[in-house]
Amino acid sequence: MNRTQKKSTYSIRASSICKVIVAMTFAAVAGLSYVYLKNQLTEFGHEQIALEKELTDLQRDNQIIESTLGSLSSRRELMKSLAKDSRGLIPITTDQVVRLNQGRGPVGNELRIVSNRAGNQ
Repeated sequence: MNRTQKKSTYSIRASSICKVIVAMTFAAVAGLSYVYLKNQLTEFGHEQIALEKELTDLQRDNQIIESTLGSLSSRRELMKSLAKDSRGLIPITTDQVVRLNQGRGPVGNELRIVSNRAGNQ
């Protein structure tokens, strides 16, 4: 080897390396963010499907309960239960009924005197 030959050194510009590193970092962060957000979207979709299924189940159960309540509170069903005495009910006779205000009192918007003190009667 000849000592007069220069050793060639290849210099790499630091600014070019920094630009590439910044661009790759940005691409990596963007890619990871996309994957994370896509997974969150899928998870929320599954949760929404489960909640909608639960809602339809509750609405169906509510309709069943409303129809059962309507049938049990009908007059025919109550009379049938009363006949069987399955609810412990007894018919009310007229001598057991207490009626208030049988006399003629104020009608409509008429004013009447009311006092809580015993001396103002």
